[in-house]
Amino acid sequence: MKFRRESATGGASVLGEGVEIEGELRFAGELRFDGLMRGTIVSEGSLTVGPKGRIEADVKVRRVSFWGEFRGIIHASERVEIHKDGKVYGDLYTPCLIIEAGALLEGKCNMSADAGANIREEGLLKVVEGGTEAERSA
Repeated sequence: MKFRRESATGGASVLGEGVEIEGELRFAGELRFDGLMRGTIVSEGSLTVGPKGRIEADVKVRRVSFWGEFRGIIHASERVEIHKDGKVYGDLYTPCLIIEAGALLEGKCNMSADAGANIREEGLLKVVEGGTEAERSA
């Protein structure tokens, strides 16, 4: 099954809890996903995987943010963000990786110049911890 979503309004599209897709998902702009996906995701836009989202796929996007669970391979031309409750099992290819304290990443990360694409930020691995700067240095 192929599913294509293009937002004419420029706002984020939402595929909520209870949605199950098996096959290929293509979209433009921004998509928030809280369902179950198995297959392939392709976009020049941004993907947000909400807390209820579960994805098993090969993903090629500009930017992706995880609050839910992911298994597979990610090629993100701009960045990957794994938030505190996010769980990522698989290989990442991106020039920028942000991991909050409490997040899980089990796999390999390639941040070489070839890992990114057209939109390139300096290669960056950033671990974000909770609390204030004073609390962290105490």
